[in-house]
Amino acid sequence: MPTTTKATPQAALPPLERTKVQSLLLQNPNYFGTLPATDALAAKFKPVIVKNGDTTYEQITCIGYNPDLQELSGIVKINLNAGYNGGPCTAGSNEYVRFFINYGTAWQDLGVQSFNIHDIPHTTENPLDYAVNLHFVPAEEHCCFEAPVLPQVKAILSWSIIPPAGNPNYIPVWGNVLNVNIQIAPSTSFACLLKKGLTNIGVDVAKEKVTTLATSLPAAAINTAALKTATLAQKLPAALPDLVKAYGNTVPPERVGFTAVTQALSTSSLNTNLLHSTLATAGLDIAKIIPVINKPNYNTTYEEVKCVGLNRDASTLNATVNLKQSSGFSGGLCTTGSREYVAFYMDFGSGWVYMGTSSVGVHDITPLPAGGLSYNVELPVNLLPYQKVGCQNVYLAKVMAILSWNQLPPVNPAWVPVWGNMIQAWAEIRNTTVVIGGNNQPTIITIGTFPATNVDTNTGLLNFETYSGYSFTGVIPITGIISTPPDSNSNAASELKYRIMLKRASQPDSAFAPVTNSFDVLQTVITAGIPVSTVVSQVNSLGYYNYLVDYTPPTLVTVYGDLLGALILPDSDLYEFYLEIEGGLKTTRYRVKSDTSAPSVAINIDNGQNCGTLVQGNPVTGTYSIADTENNCLGVAIDFIYLPPGSSSSLTVDGVVQGLGALVDVPAIGKNGVWAVTTNSLVPCGYNIRLWGYDKTVVCYAYISYAYSIYTEYNDATLGFCLAKPPQ
Repeated sequence: MPTTTKATPQAALPPLERTKVQSLLLQNPNYFGTLPATDALAAKFKPVIVKNGDTTYEQITCIGYNPDLQELSGIVKINLNAGYNGGPCTAGSNEYVRFFINYGTAWQDLGVQSFNIHDIPHTTENPLDYAVNLHFVPAEEHCCFEAPVLPQVKAILSWSIIPPAGNPNYIPVWGNVLNVNIQIAPSTSFACLLKKGLTNIGVDVAKEKVTTLATSLPAAAINTAALKTATLAQKLPAALPDLVKAYGNTVPPERVGFTAVTQALSTSSLNTNLLHSTLATAGLDIAKIIPVINKPNYNTTYEEVKCVGLNRDASTLNATVNLKQSSGFSGGLCTTGSREYVAFYMDFGSGWVYMGTSSVGVHDITPLPAGGLSYNVELPVNLLPYQKVGCQNVYLAKVMAILSWNQLPPVNPAWVPVWGNMIQAWAEIRNTTVVIGGNNQPTIITIGTFPATNVDTNTGLLNFETYSGYSFTGVIPITGIISTPPDSNSNAASELKYRIMLKRASQPDSAFAPVTNSFDVLQTVITAGIPVSTVVSQVNSLGYYNYLVDYTPPTLVTVYGDLLGALILPDSDLYEFYLEIEGGLKTTRYRVKSDTSAPSVAINIDNGQNCGTLVQGNPVTGTYSIADTENNCLGVAIDFIYLPPGSSSSLTVDGVVQGLGALVDVPAIGKNGVWAVTTNSLVPCGYNIRLWGYDKTVVCYAYISYAYSIYTEYNDATLGFCLAKPPQ
């Protein structure tokens, strides 16, 4: 009997306001009626089509924060098959998410994240869920015995157009805005420990004075070894009788006694008498607890997993858990509280595959903000065996998340938790241009945050979009993977060893030598579903580093960004390097062109002009110069360091009107040019003009969030002048 297949529903062709959104906004910045009435342009430009926050194509559905990892996550749902500017082998388009945080007074910009999206033939009944992540260090934190820090987080999703920085009121045309409340981990500082001790003996000291006291104590007066064990980080579980007394009738016995009973049942030597005695002492009736445990039914009274998605680029699964009650989580922030476990599974076409379990710590929080608190549970996953080579090979997989409160889920995709629930979604597995070899074959993925395939193996220059022809300088991070790392369980003796071999390209191969500088990585170890992140220094030992990654359960170990090393090149030259594991397997050889000297720049006022002759109304003119030892100039920009309120000026560079601060292209060999600024709208005052000179070199660096970033190498020169009033 012949089989039939259901055709994939096709979305309608996207309308003009979707495909031409950017050009329409260029013609009329208020084309969709998104400008606020207070914007000066709103009166000049009238809406043509009123459209703001349209979620037909995409929608941010969840935001969560993991206070243990200081990781923020947003889940974006892609709803349709088309409308994303092309298929997988085209440039497609980008979904941008800008995050803001408000501790109670004003919104602060945390930055923007994005992912690339295409027209993908998935069914409209099964949208795709993507995760974006942002690591940030909170600006505010309190001691655990003080009021909890529960800021509001805002995420603005905008398709194709980056939400402007510093504007929390921005209304996207395509996308939406979502607000949630999160919980910041309490401080465990010495100042908190000191304040707690003073409070316990009846001394009430203001927080700022305690902080001053803690930082001013002489080092010799502090027993450092003792402080390592006597810290507020060493929390203890709340006693069961204390919880029963504190909760009263607000939390039912099947919730309060759940952990004690399930832990007793999970032991190989169950002491029934001890269990009954423990519960009876606390005032709990086991007869009300056992029936609930024996017949689990996805109880979401206290917590619920709302979204699950895949961060395709970072290879992490992210689930958002919403806490709905102020109590019932086994204690406040000064106790260990309890944990929300999430077991993750993926179906690549042949049934559910267990990917691992992670969790987040939760506590009783009173009062609970309206809508509850949103948490992120994150699990790094190894998707290398499932990645397809070539853009045309789109690979979709199902994702399942099973939430379980304070009970580690078994490896069983059909398991039903007592407290928690299950959700499913679809995800796109990132394809690759790199063939990943087996047998511990190392592979370099990025050089200086750019795809390794976009660094020319002959010239060492970038050929990546707007950075084409650029060289490198600074600390150049190298990221990559080793395909089948051993089950090392974070044990250095069992870990693979690797080294980065470097030489000048002009030297013979015998000049290759190991890179020996140390660098820090952010390592996450997940044991029994509990993730712990620490900064680990990768110290070179006899030319080798340890490969820390381990994807084999039960202990999962990952390194943020897959950082393998950092090149610090001493001078301007062409260098060659490769990565080799102990035993001989090597990566492809790569080259990087280093340019360690920023361009030289100068700016001057024309001869004959001085403070006595510079008068309001007359233009100020002068010359500038830029040169580079590598003949690698990019451009110049000229701006006032400060303009008084109400002042304005028009800039001309080489006879062409330019915007103040705008980049003006110059030849690679440099240039001597002229500039002029108008003074009609400048109040008589002293002014400083700054010339910025840039070359085609990216400066790479990794800052505290371990999100590797770049900027262009530059130099600057400043010119001061005084502007007098016109003669009367």
